[in-house]
Amino acid sequence: MEDPIGPELDLAEALRMTAAPPQAWIDAAAMLPSTLGDLGEIERVVTLPGFRAAFVADPEQALADFGLAASTPVVSALQDRLAGD
Repeated sequence: MEDPIGPELDLAEALRMTAAPPQAWIDAAAMLPSTLGDLGEIERVVTLPGFRAAFVADPEQALADFGLAASTPVVSALQDRLAGD
């Protein structure tokens, strides 16, 4: 009978032989959960009174005032979203 985790063990062995990922990839992957959550909040904040004017005046401060982190993906997504209106 074949070992049920054999393929996973083979994959793990193959991965151990590959080069380590660049630090930038590791850093980006670590940011994904919070960034995805922030991106989900975009639709909420664009409907709030005063957000658009505050964002145009000072994007980073507007995001902080409305409870979002001013990460590059969030600022870019909001700029795209607001440009489409």
